[in-house]
Amino acid sequence: MGETVPFPKNYAWYKKEAMDCFLTGRMEEAIPFFERAYKLEQDELLNTNYTTALYQVGDYQKAKEIADDKCSFYEKEESLAIFYTAILIKCHLFLQAEQALLFRKKKYPSKDTTEENWMAVQEMLEEERTKVELEKQKKIEHLIKEAYSLGNKSFAEQSTIMKELEKIPLGPFIEAAEPILSNPFVNGIIKATAIERLAMEHVKGHFDIYWIKEKRTIQPSVLTSIENNVIFQEVMSLLSERVEQDDPSLYQAMVQEASLHFFILYPFIEEVITSPLKWVELYQKRYDNFYLVASGSHSDTKKMEEWMHRVDQELIDLG
Repeated sequence: MGETVPFPKNYAWYKKEAMDCFLTGRMEEAIPFFERAYKLEQDELLNTNYTTALYQVGDYQKAKEIADDKCSFYEKEESLAIFYTAILIKCHLFLQAEQALLFRKKKYPSKDTTEENWMAVQEMLEEERTKVELEKQKKIEHLIKEAYSLGNKSFAEQSTIMKELEKIPLGPFIEAAEPILSNPFVNGIIKATAIERLAMEHVKGHFDIYWIKEKRTIQPSVLTSIENNVIFQEVMSLLSERVEQDDPSLYQAMVQEASLHFFILYPFIEEVITSPLKWVELYQKRYDNFYLVASGSHSDTKKMEEWMHRVDQELIDLG
């Protein structure tokens, strides 16, 4: 009569095709059939075969996801418990793997036939953990090296590297921050990001920084984050109060621009913005040529206006 036709919900056909591939070692080909069959029926044996295929092709996260569907089933069988522990190790869930190894001594009686397998899993745990630590150290060393040449990269590349640097331990981060802060060609937003972490970690000591074409020195332990800066909070509050209700779109544009300006001015915000109200009025004037800035110290307003243009140029130069 010919070959079986795969109807949309033909569980038996998908399972047969999956097992044909599985038993002949064609795991990559088996997985799509396992997936379709498993969507129709979450059979325990199918689950273990599907999980095994995923494990064999290195898709450990998906293997764990499928195995978790039948977690209690994996705990009943010692061989499956060993397999599940191996999956945890490959997913780098080392604490869970350690707990599983401890749990098995209570759950399963010691048998010569399985003791070797548990020992192999224990060795796998130690080897994988060592491998991960070496990879982490290698990555940290690479990122520190990148920090020294960050000024030669585009803003997008600088941002990507900084996101990775933010994840590393504080010690190497401090080492990487020093060349970043003193490099005149690193974007001010990137420098602000580095300073914020140093500030939030209360890092002591002094750091040289190249800030808007000036060489300065900062002490992170006495700084707040941009978000906690009093002037930042006041400017944002004034923008909301004066603009948001009347023109939400204009408000969003002003907030975006102001946020960029604060990143560039950080950590010397107080030196530049001597009046949050006047600073906000300068934004309003910028977006409305007919807006009149309230009377006050003309020299202070003029200085802040010059600073605003200077920051704009800084963003253009480092873009």
